[in-house]
Amino acid sequence: MSNDVAVQTRDFGGCTILTVPGDLDAASADEIGWAANSVDSRHVVVDLGRAGSVDPSAATALVGLHERVRARGGGVCVVTREIGVRAQLERLVPGSALRCYDQIGDALEASMSDRDAALTGLGGAALAGPALADLA
Repeated sequence: MSNDVAVQTRDFGGCTILTVPGDLDAASADEIGWAANSVDSRHVVVDLGRAGSVDPSAATALVGLHERVRARGGGVCVVTREIGVRAQLERLVPGSALRCYDQIGDALEASMSDRDAALTGLGGAALAGPALADLA
C-alpha cells in the first residue's frame, strides 16, 4: 500500500496520536521523527492500522522515538491488527519494549493510564484528561 498523504498528528488529552496512512517505509519514518520532535508529549500512540509492512529504517525510527519519549518519562504504543507487522517489529527491533495493541482505544487507554499514574505520583490526580468516548 502506498502512502498518499503525510503522517497525521493530533492531540488527545495529553497523548499525541501519529497516524501513518499506509506502509511504514523510510519516508514515513522520517515523517514520524519530524512529527514526534515537533510535539512535547510524553505519551505517543502510533497508529499503523493501514500498514501492511515495516521497513527496517522505520522500525529503528520507532525505537528511537520510544527511547526519546521514555527519557521524558513516557512511552509509545503501536496500533496494528496485522500479525505480519507485529512480527516484523519484533524481528527488526527485538526487546524494544514497544507495546502493540489491536485497537486505538486500547492503546489510548493504556497510554492515559500511564499518564494518570505519573500525574498521581506527582500529586496531580485532579488533572485527568478526556474520556475515550470524547475521541469519537
